[in-house]
Amino acid sequence: MTPSHTRRDALRLGAITTGAAALSAACGGGSNGSGKEIGIAIGNGISYAAFNVIKAKGWLEQELKGRTVSWRVISGGGTTRDALLSGKLQIGSSGLGPLLIGWDAGVPWKIVSSLNDMPLWLVAKDPKFRGLRDFKQGDQIAAVQPGSIQSVMLQKAAQQQLGDPHALDKNIATMAHPEALQALLGGQIAGAYTSPPFQFQAVEQGARKLVDSYELFGRHGFNVMAATEEYAEKNPDVLAAVHKTIARANDFIVKQPAEAAKILVAAEKGKISAAQYEKYLTYKGIEFTTTPHGLLKIAAFMKEIGVIKKVPGNWRDLAFDTVKKENGS
Repeated sequence: MTPSHTRRDALRLGAITTGAAALSAACGGGSNGSGKEIGIAIGNGISYAAFNVIKAKGWLEQELKGRTVSWRVISGGGTTRDALLSGKLQIGSSGLGPLLIGWDAGVPWKIVSSLNDMPLWLVAKDPKFRGLRDFKQGDQIAAVQPGSIQSVMLQKAAQQQLGDPHALDKNIATMAHPEALQALLGGQIAGAYTSPPFQFQAVEQGARKLVDSYELFGRHGFNVMAATEEYAEKNPDVLAAVHKTIARANDFIVKQPAEAAKILVAAEKGKISAAQYEKYLTYKGIEFTTTPHGLLKIAAFMKEIGVIKKVPGNWRDLAFDTVKKENGS
């Protein structure tokens, strides 16, 4: 089955309308990116643990004397893309799906640093959902947005289980991870394709794992930090500092997970215990790394199903010098 032209374009562009609306609310006023203020967009979940450490330690300000760092929490790589292009933010997070969709559409952005490799799960709580065949028309599955890495994973699973990667495209309900968890537990949606720790919390509260992205693609990256080529050319010191502090924070998380967990507890105002956060940070399969993994494999699948039109010749085509020497894929 081939999706309609309209549906294919919506998936390729990563829900631009949704991103633009969220952008206005999240970012407020803009900047051309050449001033002293550095706006950084991050998202929800332990994928951004490195930035919680960086913020708590003040490492980025130490590296960039005289600069002011401001932080925004934004849901979805499409929203990040719009913020970077408008100059409202200078560095932003994106999952691999939106990154590739933007690159394919000619967005002049590249990877400053990866943040991690993480398995991503589709979870459901209602006992009637045991596999993808159990989802019918109207059974909503939360994902950050169409074109998100979670929606790409759902398409891969649908290809394997249903013989049609687009079979559940219309079931996707755009929802940030925290809201998706609550909607799932409250019975408002049938499934949620989220990320750590939300998928772990769902299972702890009675949900079951239906899809594991590592079983679809092997180990792969989740989120990266991106910037536009124009901003990178003018501000190489900012890119270098962001990459350096992420590497430092990742090392801290790996070597001192208990201390890192305490920082996350403070950032989340005690919603989760330090012991639980430490368990999440050290979950098997999670790796905090600056090296992008799985870009080409995921891009090849996205091209195969018509979400993007081309595949990078080399993963480094999507990266700045900050990570080009690393052993990515």
